[in-house]
Amino acid sequence: MRLRVVSWNLDSTAKGLLDDKIELLRQLGPDLAFLQELNRPVYKALLPQPEAFERMHQRRRVFAWGTLSTDHTDPRGSDVRVGCAVLGSPATILLSAKLLYSAQFDVSEPERPAVLRRTMAAQVATHGGRTLTACSLHARPAPSDPGRQPPTFHSGVAGWLADLAGTALVGICAHAPQVDHPDFDRSRFRRPAPAGGGPGEDQLLGPQTIHGLTDVLRTHLDRHPAELERIRGERPDGPLAVSYRDAERPVRHDHIWATPDLEVVDVRYLYDEAVATGSDHGLVLADFEV
Repeated sequence: MRLRVVSWNLDSTAKGLLDDKIELLRQLGPDLAFLQELNRPVYKALLPQPEAFERMHQRRRVFAWGTLSTDHTDPRGSDVRVGCAVLGSPATILLSAKLLYSAQFDVSEPERPAVLRRTMAAQVATHGGRTLTACSLHARPAPSDPGRQPPTFHSGVAGWLADLAGTALVGICAHAPQVDHPDFDRSRFRRPAPAGGGPGEDQLLGPQTIHGLTDVLRTHLDRHPAELERIRGERPDGPLAVSYRDAERPVRHDHIWATPDLEVVDVRYLYDEAVATGSDHGLVLADFEV
């Protein structure tokens, strides 16, 4: 069975282009979508609810079900508060959903709700009877002085994934790595794990992670060496694909990671198409055989 997945920092704050974003998702036809920076009104516009954006009421919705992180926080987030969502087509079934309460984020209790609303995990079944964990995650950007704010989000998610059993898919706006090098060992992170121990972005996204998931783009390129060599010729120092443009250079800060039991069929980064809808992040599209 083919499973199509997208991960996208939708940027709900952009005005006037909601229909374009919905149309892009509709054209791609994903079975699962991991969306970040999503507020409740935009989330509802993607679902079959009559009260969601009246001008869209007569149009077919993109997804059959969804779960939004700000609906799970205590207290419940306001309509303007952005969060993360997992949404699915009729080819999938939502079994349960939760925030990453059990992750060790190593933050103070007052900070914890703001961290948790950047996480959304769903237990999902496909029509083939297979179940998997689907996660949408959104890390904060690194501060200008990386030492001021350790990457406890990245290390907390990495530890949570290390303890997770079964098949898993993760879509994340990670604001890392700093350098996404064609040679994985030469990638660089603003906040790597210290030699003496401690949190690091590389624990989640580096070549030697503490969990068992893999970067699906690198998996795809390992199987298509000619494509990797083309990228190496165009961008010798990376990134492998462009998903965002910061002040310094184009970067790949948006990712899909998956457990190795999911066969990667194809991976594409749709930066120009996503930016044309008003987002500042590219959309990641991946096809799997499950």
